[in-house]
Amino acid sequence: MARWREQLQRRHASSSKPIKMETSCPRESTSQPKPKAKHTCPKVALTRSVRATLNSERSRNLSPKSRLNVTLLLTLSILILLIAVCVSYPQRRASAQDAPNELEAVQPPVVNPMRVEGHAKCIDCHKLEVKAWLASKHATRAFDLLRTSPRSRKYAKHLGIRPSDIAKKSVCVNCHATPMIDEAGRRSVLSGVSCESCHNAAGGEDGWLNRHASYGPRGTRREQESDSHYQARAAACETAGQLRTENLYQLAKRCFACHVVSDEKLVEAEHDHGDRFELVTKMLGEVRHNFSQDTATNAEVATLWTDSLHYAAGRTSTGRKRVVFIVGQLVDLGTSLRSLATGTEENDFTDLMIDRIDEAFGLLAEDLLEEVEDTELPEIEQAVEAVDPVFEKLDDDGFSTDDKQLYLEAALQVGRAAQAFAARDGSKLEEIDDLDLLPEGPFAGVYQP
Repeated sequence: MARWREQLQRRHASSSKPIKMETSCPRESTSQPKPKAKHTCPKVALTRSVRATLNSERSRNLSPKSRLNVTLLLTLSILILLIAVCVSYPQRRASAQDAPNELEAVQPPVVNPMRVEGHAKCIDCHKLEVKAWLASKHATRAFDLLRTSPRSRKYAKHLGIRPSDIAKKSVCVNCHATPMIDEAGRRSVLSGVSCESCHNAAGGEDGWLNRHASYGPRGTRREQESDSHYQARAAACETAGQLRTENLYQLAKRCFACHVVSDEKLVEAEHDHGDRFELVTKMLGEVRHNFSQDTATNAEVATLWTDSLHYAAGRTSTGRKRVVFIVGQLVDLGTSLRSLATGTEENDFTDLMIDRIDEAFGLLAEDLLEEVEDTELPEIEQAVEAVDPVFEKLDDDGFSTDDKQLYLEAALQVGRAAQAFAARDGSKLEEIDDLDLLPEGPFAGVYQP
């Protein structure tokens, strides 16, 4: 990898604004710890305030009755503050507990079953999208494999799952189906990898289903929606958990969370670990369902993303494909690093994850960074530098459970790079086209009306 390092150094030396590279290796950090902030208990602070007020020159000139009123007022303020602290503390604690840990190893996506509505709620407005889904393997094959494939019974036995539970309440349904819990508390499994498996559960009063198609006052059409309302709607949907086409990074993570099999026992039982999965081929292939702007054609990329109604002009399917490809490689790299961190010993699982990491890293560092001359790719440089210490450690010592934090730190930096890169529109990445890295269509399994 010496060549890309030299190229990186030349770029940094010649750039008027050097790119700050983040390192994932804790041992290489030269930053000094920040001094601890001094915290004062609110009660103590207010008590001091009361004393200061009562002892001030002005308060000494007050009548006894006025001094009593001031004391009562400040005491009441203390009580109000203490009540507010007591009420908000459990909420802050719950929020901290619910917040995802960026350094956790990858896990299969778990959609909240109590908020799953099912594709029947989508079909009223998205008939063609649901038809495209019904024709895909997500709908026709994913769930059936659990019930009919001899291999599923083999995997279940290896994991200690009863055959009767495979398609009902095993970990398998998280990626092969969509678990649901209705209002009466009854559990069921929606057949297939459904709409909400990818876009997240939509139900509930505060869910995104009730928000994502509200364009303003009653009767407002999409093309009449103001920019400010659109931004507020998009933010509300994101808060409610919707994975929108605009959020390519999170959508890609959802794909790879299942298509990179991160269960060590499952892979050791010879389950496919997803080495044939590539994001462009999949998103532009059989899972394509882009009918929003033209119901006669299933467009190559999401037409809500290319539509210039609320975005700057210049978004094209060509640019989107470039971004999808590179984001796919970055997410594959990050997911494989997180998966490697779950390994318990050096075995086939860790070997396969290292192979995935090596392949994605090689494409980004050698096939991309070493070949481009005029295109600035600071996000890719950041990702490559973050993973380099991992390879140095693997070369020296091989896989070790003691290096879990190193793998996760690298994955964190790669994820940040991927998220930043996903914000591009791809219009300034023309040079990548000459490298013959992107898969070319036509892609198999595309549904057309």
